[in-house]
Amino acid sequence: MKNQHSELLSKLLMSLLVISFLSCSSKPEHGIIKGNLLNFKDAYVYLDEITAIAAKSKDSIKVDDKGNFTLKFDTKEPSFYRIRLAETNYILLIVNDKEQIEFTADANNLGKTAQVKGSKESALLFEATHQLQRNAESLDSLNGVFQREQANPALDSIKFVLQNAYNKMQENEAVFIKSFIDKNMHSLACLAIIDKLPPDDNLDYYKRLDASLTKNLPNNSYTKMFNEKVIELSRLSIGTPAPEISLNTPEGKSIPLSSLKGKVVLLDFWASWCRPCRAENPNVVRIYNTYKDKGFDVYSVSLDKDKAAWMKAITDDNLIWPSHVSDLGYWQSSVVKQYNISGIPFTCLLDKDGNIVAKGLRGEELELKVKELLGIK
Repeated sequence: MKNQHSELLSKLLMSLLVISFLSCSSKPEHGIIKGNLLNFKDAYVYLDEITAIAAKSKDSIKVDDKGNFTLKFDTKEPSFYRIRLAETNYILLIVNDKEQIEFTADANNLGKTAQVKGSKESALLFEATHQLQRNAESLDSLNGVFQREQANPALDSIKFVLQNAYNKMQENEAVFIKSFIDKNMHSLACLAIIDKLPPDDNLDYYKRLDASLTKNLPNNSYTKMFNEKVIELSRLSIGTPAPEISLNTPEGKSIPLSSLKGKVVLLDFWASWCRPCRAENPNVVRIYNTYKDKGFDVYSVSLDKDKAAWMKAITDDNLIWPSHVSDLGYWQSSVVKQYNISGIPFTCLLDKDGNIVAKGLRGEELELKVKELLGIK
């Protein structure tokens, strides 16, 4: 009887050891993406991690003769990854540690046809980006109509209708983005679409998303990067003081931006090589000549790197105001990072206290705002 009990106990222990071994061995060591492609032709599939700096290759494999492939990844936090066949044929995912993901797509267009299972974050990302993709296609259709109707005698009426349709599409897109963010503030997927909301008009959404991600994913590198961006946007938001600039004129004299306090100031970032800047200069000259004696001034900061070209453009465009400054640093100029400049012309309109009241105004919009700040009816 004792031997029977011992034998039974041994069998139970052996069973437990086997179950334990199987449980340990079945635990995944890596994240896995098992994929299947339609319409593939001798294709290689690549997996890249998308960081703040660049895309880092993580894995690659040749698709088998049935279109199947398996990719592996390791990540300690939710991260943006890219599956690509070519630089222009790819899809973004948000993957998490040791996820087991199933991926299917048509090799001719990954972005439009991809489907994913096993990754909730990627599913959210697809929902958002596919909607924006549809919006972009609708906007392209409007542009196509406009191009085809260039010779139509009724072009002005057509432009009016198309502009209204465009504005409505933009409004609907903003509604979708805000609704998506409201429902998914915990998700990194929001980071892929929030840039479509102009930050000056929607800074509250940027701040709310930042607060939510900081609470839910405080140590995530993408969260930290977004937090830095929101801090920068807040620093340059409407109503905040314009950061000080103190660069030299062509003659070597330093003129601080703050020295113009007491006037309404157009802070104008431009360059001699920038065609849109040069095209806008006559309008700036006209507004300056009209309102310079009523308390308006211009502070021009050039992103030139050639002093002679900068000085020639000042003369040729008749930019007669005295405040022309530059460090001749081109895109490495100190003001680029200071004012978060991604393109020129870029302008900030400052009130008499040196606070930013508007950005990016040109033409009639600029003049109307200048008149308002000067109290001119």
